[in-house]
Amino acid sequence: MKILDEYKAELNNFEILKNTVLEILEHKIKENNIENINIDCRIKSEESLIDKIEKKGKKYKSLKDITDIFGARIITLYSDTIEEVSEIIEDLFEIDRENSIDKGKTLNDSEFGYLSVHYICSLPKNSGYPEELCRYRFEIQLRSCLQHIWSEMNHDIGYKSIFKLPHSCMRSFSKLASLMEIADEMACNLRDDINNYIQEVHNKIAENRAFDIEINKISIREYVKNNDHMMSFFKQITDECGIEITYTKFDTDILLKEIEWLGFRNLGDIQKMFEHCRNIAISFVHYTFDHSDIDIISSSAGLRFMFNAELIFRNTSKKEIENFYSISINDNEICSKYADDLLKFKKTLKEY
Repeated sequence: MKILDEYKAELNNFEILKNTVLEILEHKIKENNIENINIDCRIKSEESLIDKIEKKGKKYKSLKDITDIFGARIITLYSDTIEEVSEIIEDLFEIDRENSIDKGKTLNDSEFGYLSVHYICSLPKNSGYPEELCRYRFEIQLRSCLQHIWSEMNHDIGYKSIFKLPHSCMRSFSKLASLMEIADEMACNLRDDINNYIQEVHNKIAENRAFDIEINKISIREYVKNNDHMMSFFKQITDECGIEITYTKFDTDILLKEIEWLGFRNLGDIQKMFEHCRNIAISFVHYTFDHSDIDIISSSAGLRFMFNAELIFRNTSKKEIENFYSISINDNEICSKYADDLLKFKKTLKEY
């Protein structure tokens, strides 16, 4: 079999081509700051090639007629990222327009189904790539993760059937395809809504207009990073106590439970806490670190000093303080020890 002999002779070059294309794609996608991308590359196995030749033998005269000996599949989290990646592919490689296809554009307005983009490519000549690699064509499939799920299901259930599926099953396939397409659109819209909300919260916090914003994962992160009162409080801790504040990611779930325990509902409640607890919180930082070797804490720990000050301001009982500490500490003895320490500190404050 001539094609199979060619395949065996050229297999090493296809391995080099695979590694080259993968490196090119990964570098360019990273350079363009495109996230949530998965790239999977494969070289067609000998068994798969034989099966392809047997099914479409008359179509192929030599190995160069087969355009998917090497193939790459790029799966994006969001469907609208496909256009960004398509531009990169068209910029990087020579595109065989005649054999490339956007499956979505082949569907009628009333149809739903397979939406992947298939590029038949080759490395551009006179661009520094080895000449022997530039003569090969290869396939790049581009689809969203939901489109990929649909494709795999369609291939497993639909294409593997010997006979045409019953009408009821075909209708179910169409319904599922339409739902997948709607889900793709909704995922993009949801991402955009969240990004817009983050920007809105960010702007309001930066301009001290965030009093009515509900407390959630997004708003508390933005508050800790960008609020003037928080920044001033952290700066005072650094200047007076020599403690560096790091702005690493923190466990918002626990922080939100602590905020809920305190009864805060919006950022205005936290703002009020700063107004009447700041001096207590700074004193507690001194009490904790003046005779300690610790010189760095996280921004969430800085906020918890304010929470401790709030507990003192409310004249909270030891039992309630232990209950508050148990949100983040799964050890009753340690909670009791910390509660005693906080009440011991409270006695050092003249106003209490």
